[in-house]
Amino acid sequence: MTTVAMASSGLLQASLLGQAVSDELALPQLKAELEAACQVMVSPLQRLYLGNTAPRAAVPGLTADTLVERMTQPLEALHGWALEPRMMPSPGAGTAGLSDFWHLVLMTHSLDELAGRTPPLRLLHLLGIARVRARLEQHVGLANVLPTYLIPRPAEHGLSVTEIAALCSLKLSTVRNAVSRREMPFSKQFGVGFDDALDWMVQRSGFLYPHINAATRERRINGRLAAEWLAASDSVVLERSVSRLRLSIWQLADSRQRIALNTEGVRSCVVLLPGVDSAQLAGLGLEALDDRSMDPAAAMHREALALQAGETLWQCQVPTMAVLGTLIERLRLSESKVRLVSEASLG
Repeated sequence: MTTVAMASSGLLQASLLGQAVSDELALPQLKAELEAACQVMVSPLQRLYLGNTAPRAAVPGLTADTLVERMTQPLEALHGWALEPRMMPSPGAGTAGLSDFWHLVLMTHSLDELAGRTPPLRLLHLLGIARVRARLEQHVGLANVLPTYLIPRPAEHGLSVTEIAALCSLKLSTVRNAVSRREMPFSKQFGVGFDDALDWMVQRSGFLYPHINAATRERRINGRLAAEWLAASDSVVLERSVSRLRLSIWQLADSRQRIALNTEGVRSCVVLLPGVDSAQLAGLGLEALDDRSMDPAAAMHREALALQAGETLWQCQVPTMAVLGTLIERLRLSESKVRLVSEASLG
């Protein structure tokens, strides 16, 4: 494993893997560790500033309470960014505050190890998760919000099994088994490549950062990401949702053409295409293309789409945002051609 990957993995705590990250890194628990860390650090900081023989009172305001007060904001900002990326896209504590918080945690870790005390495991885990997120976002070209020197060099491009487990709230054994089954290519030098790791992690319900996949056109997506993309697009309009089938039905803007997809899908993005000629779907990069026009098991889907007898129903998997965008554009162009032909025949 690379030096940087080892550094990130070293921050992550094996004892916290396998449980929901939001539970293991609950803010009250992190704040309790912060308070303990500030208690540990206040005396060493006094000595560093004044020397071992100087009285503590000579440094006004340097107390555990003041350290806690100053470090709480960067803790809350980093926690929000690492665990709730959609609610807080960037830390608001400033570069200096984040750097000081980072250094405080690492210095506490060193002192605790020297003294034989339990280090701040949850705070270290938080730093590890934040650093892995920064590496992934750097890889796909998203803006970095951590101080530059806290982010590994761009040349580092692999994740360890520990990092993958941490980002997906999985047990280490689960990720190791996936590697053994060759679900992800793995090398001893680099671990799992970023792209392969992102494609695998987005299919896990506990993955913290599916927005990273959505930010690219080449990485795998699922039904949730596709639904979010469609909701933000001017090319389609949400017609309705069918909760019992976990489907959302969309109509192309200025068109009668509709599509349906598995809005809550995590493993893949499954799309239903009613009334579409199979020739329109050729060469798009769709996967698992299946004609379900005569499939009795698709009766509820036909009913939800209000299909008439004889109307075709195709099902497929859309692997990436690029393929989804191309599919929508192909359907729009096909509908436009049909409309032109119809208008010409009437004229």
